[in-house]
Amino acid sequence: MIEVEKNATYTFDDFLRQRAALNDLNNPFLQKVLKDLNESGFDELKKALTPFSEKLSNEWRKATAEYARPENHPKIRHFDAYNRRIDRIIRPKEAVQVTNEIFKEAVFSEKNLPFEGIIKRYFLHGNGEAAISCPLVCSDGLIALIEAFYDEVPEEVRQIHRHVKEGIDGDYGMGSQYMTEMQGGSDIPANVLKAVPHGNVYKLYGHKFFCSAVHSEYAVVTARIENTDNVAAFIVPSWLPGNKEKEIRNNYQINRLKWKMGTSELPSGEIQYDGAIAYQIGPENKGVALAVSLVLTRSRLDIGFGSGAFLMRAAREAKLYTSFRDVFGRKIDQFPMAAAQLADLEYAAKRTVATAFHIYKKFDKMQGESDIGVFALRELILLQKIYTSKETVEKLRLAISIFGGNGVIEDFTDIARLFRDSLVNELWEGPRNVLLAQIYRDLLKAQWPLQDILQQMFPHLSEEDIARYTEEIKSIAAINLVDIPNAENMKAARRWEALWEELFVSYQEAITEPYENLPIL
Repeated sequence: MIEVEKNATYTFDDFLRQRAALNDLNNPFLQKVLKDLNESGFDELKKALTPFSEKLSNEWRKATAEYARPENHPKIRHFDAYNRRIDRIIRPKEAVQVTNEIFKEAVFSEKNLPFEGIIKRYFLHGNGEAAISCPLVCSDGLIALIEAFYDEVPEEVRQIHRHVKEGIDGDYGMGSQYMTEMQGGSDIPANVLKAVPHGNVYKLYGHKFFCSAVHSEYAVVTARIENTDNVAAFIVPSWLPGNKEKEIRNNYQINRLKWKMGTSELPSGEIQYDGAIAYQIGPENKGVALAVSLVLTRSRLDIGFGSGAFLMRAAREAKLYTSFRDVFGRKIDQFPMAAAQLADLEYAAKRTVATAFHIYKKFDKMQGESDIGVFALRELILLQKIYTSKETVEKLRLAISIFGGNGVIEDFTDIARLFRDSLVNELWEGPRNVLLAQIYRDLLKAQWPLQDILQQMFPHLSEEDIARYTEEIKSIAAINLVDIPNAENMKAARRWEALWEELFVSYQEAITEPYENLPIL
């Protein structure tokens, strides 16, 4: 008989114990970043964050990994047994429970400490659960839109605001945003969904092609006012009062759920409106501007946090794994090639996290202002969305390779799921080419000198550098980057993309320098 030798003594238990003990808040680098975010109140803030981080890093992380499995992805049931249209979104009970627990944390409440809500949302991103993170950022945009016109909106909309921000009798509303139509994803001005006046409200008729978080209670929707060229912003309840329990939707149908590469726990669908009651918010000819400035800006900020949280989790777990795993007689992190890759992953995580909080602090401080600083910040937010989402895809692919074959085993590590989600984040709220073109248009229309704008955006640069970049940007901008493609403008477009990446990474490096040598474990 041939005896087959088995390595019965090898175990991953030491690595698994260390990984299970990881707490997202127990990170010296992150704690210093958060202390600088709110230095005078950091001790109180840390006390508020600790129980949240402990629960997230243990109970919620385990539950998320379980219901992220393909067999647990959301489904839709269009009819009940009596042929009544219900369009019920079916999610695992663990997903529903975790969602309810997280929304009861009331991350938007006025009772929170400064920056408490956004830090908790950053932590949530690290679990890679878009069915929670997406509606949270959409809720943020919905709240901001209502608050911008709070004195003008009807009581029904104020009730929606209370439900989402502070909760009603312990129940918290969830927001979403439906702007994409078949004829144009990021092209909101091309919307043809019809809004028909009906007394003090509007009724919506038509189709939205990509609607994320269709399990939400409320949506920010853009639609064209009937017989006008005006695209307006609306708040649309999923159910009218008293109808949620009866499963009678607000005169619309969910045609199907999307089959996506990533963010698979997030039910995204196609919606057909047939007279849905909608509340118009703000001037009827400013819907696109409101959607971009109040709603999409927050989503783009959130992608910065999501990118940072993905990279930080991957870097921390990769450091644990490479210090545990023996190959060819050494630990993985004792090989120069692997050590260099690990260092690149960690530095990318640090840059992305530090910059996300730095930019958010500027955003929080500048609310309500309208000067060159606000313009410069808006362009920075676009750059952050473009380049952090791009780098996250690249570096998560690197993290998977550091784990070797185990990196693609989905129940060995969650990094493969984060990678797929990062591909979606790179497209969400505008792909790279659209946002780079937006920066081009913004600078052409800017009322301030380009040199002054660059100084506001990149204060770390010397006067010589500012002057050099000013001249190069002017030179590229003199070529029409939104004209019909030709050899000249395609070459200029490539340099436009590379130049802004160069500038933004240098900005990240300057922000990260004070924290660069702090450990992440």
